[in-house]
Amino acid sequence: MRLFLGQRAWVLQRVTALVLLFLLALGAATLLTGPPLDYERWHALATSTHGAVLIVVFFAALGLHGWIGVRDIALDYIHAPMLRLALLAVVGVLLFAIVIRVVLTMAAHFAGGA
Repeated sequence: MRLFLGQRAWVLQRVTALVLLFLLALGAATLLTGPPLDYERWHALATSTHGAVLIVVFFAALGLHGWIGVRDIALDYIHAPMLRLALLAVVGVLLFAIVIRVVLTMAAHFAGGA
């Protein structure tokens, strides 16, 4: 846990915020400047190599950003150690599961599945 203490956590949360902002702007620009949206275009964007990597990076940054935010709030406002540990465990497992699900979904498209 020492990796996410103090100034490191603050800097890491700001970096993930910038990554998220950049990827959201890139996604919006891609969608606004291309042909009309339909299933084929969404599928092509999401299953291209660049698109899949950007989606995974987006969700990884989102998970890390969310984890640092929830952890800081829990450390500041939940004083009972067991309750804080339980909350952080649930949030950590959920965020990790979401990122793993996104990675597996993107990998399934490249393996010929789904």
